[in-house]
Amino acid sequence: MSKKWVLGWIVCLGLLVAAGGKEPAFLNPKEDPMERREEKLRAFRERKDQFFKEDLHSPLRESDRKRFKGLIYYPVDLRYAISGGIERYPTEPKPVYINLPTSKGNEKKYVKYGRFKFRWNGKEYFLHIYRPLGGGEFFLPFKDKTSEKETHRDGRYLYIEPMPGGKVLIDFNRAYSPFCEYNEKYTCPLAPRENWLDLAIRAGEKRFR
Repeated sequence: MSKKWVLGWIVCLGLLVAAGGKEPAFLNPKEDPMERREEKLRAFRERKDQFFKEDLHSPLRESDRKRFKGLIYYPVDLRYAISGGIERYPTEPKPVYINLPTSKGNEKKYVKYGRFKFRWNGKEYFLHIYRPLGGGEFFLPFKDKTSEKETHRDGRYLYIEPMPGGKVLIDFNRAYSPFCEYNEKYTCPLAPRENWLDLAIRAGEKRFR
């Protein structure tokens, strides 16, 4: 596994830190994730812009860093912050596996961890959650009707935030593009068809170009 892959993977899964070394406050697991939600979202976006502009590990090409003025987002809409439970997939007699396509045309094998069910405008939807082989951070790629035109052509990624009572929060306001949106040198896992949503998610990060 290349250093570029490892670095891009770590940052894309939510361990991105600002140039000052601090994680955004709303990643603190002891806090209610919905407390001052909009304020924390805006603070996180500012820190991410700082990382992209100033950090040596920024995914931007050098030419893009010089003229970078910030990522483009949809307006914050807290209707897109949805809580619920994860329906776990069985692990016995063996886990359920899936091969996810990547931006380079090859595939990466993951464990299918579970699925998240939510309702939007009276209709039920599912998003499948994956985990790297051997364990590690949850991975939730998705694609929707904004893909290609308004957002990254191959879909975006989502964070999974813990909540009290065993629930999780999935906030589409935090939907973000894979690193291959900014630089083709990165290899990015893409959303499989089972995570293509038949609706437009106008929240989170828009296309870079």
